[in-house]
Amino acid sequence: MPLYRLTLGWIGQDVFVHTLVAFIILIIQGLIILRFNQEYIFITTQTYLQPIFYFLIASSFIQLQQYHPALPAGLFVLLMLDQLFGSYRKRYILNRLFLAGLFAGVATLFYVYAIYFILLIWVALVILRAFSLREWFVPVLGFAFPMAFLAGYYFYADHHSLQGLWELVVSCYGLNETVTYYGWGYYLFYGFLAIWWLMASFSMLGKMHKLKIYIRKYHEILWWFFIGSLAVFILRKEVSVEMLYFTALPLSFLLSDHIHSLRSRTFGNILLLIFIALLGLIQYMN
Repeated sequence: MPLYRLTLGWIGQDVFVHTLVAFIILIIQGLIILRFNQEYIFITTQTYLQPIFYFLIASSFIQLQQYHPALPAGLFVLLMLDQLFGSYRKRYILNRLFLAGLFAGVATLFYVYAIYFILLIWVALVILRAFSLREWFVPVLGFAFPMAFLAGYYFYADHHSLQGLWELVVSCYGLNETVTYYGWGYYLFYGFLAIWWLMASFSMLGKMHKLKIYIRKYHEILWWFFIGSLAVFILRKEVSVEMLYFTALPLSFLLSDHIHSLRSRTFGNILLLIFIALLGLIQYMN
């Protein structure tokens, strides 16, 4: 996509620089996630587990430890979520919804399949707000703004054309997946994550009625975010493991909450040890 190509031209082809840029973006995302819990209180206990889980899961696949278009897209999706969470019980939120759509649009200009996350804005509106046609329409304006700006640039620039922009978007949307080999270490690690996700989900469902209303609503949005990301991964054959940049966010909050809610610290430590051991196995084997 255009913004990815632009930033890739700035970064160059040096492997170390690619890894360094990816590391910096992941650190920024981790800090945003940490602020999420401080501002919106997903977990009553202040902890650094969420950004740690996010960093380790998002970078668990070796091929993702570099600058990938889904990585900066994930950053802007996080900013979109921030606007949505901040709109709860606010009287005037059109500015926040415009920014949410704008961030979704910028994310799409990095990674074409981020376009599906604009649906999450409407899901969040259903969960957080009573229906308002204006509130449903404003995110579309925000999403269209960076698209219109880019189209205008391609229209007026001498070395670009709208036809070239369209061909670029079509080629990115139909691009085949880049990762086709998964070693057995990956199956063990992601299989373990799936089992842990199920345990943590049932634990969350069991105590959902005890949580404050706004925390329940935030967790519901994160649940739909996770299911939507998983659906894109399953239904679009062109999409590959880069969806970890997105699924790692709701997973990090869910697993952190599960660790802190366990009565047995021994069991929690065992889960963490298995998590770290399998992650180390992947790094060692690859």
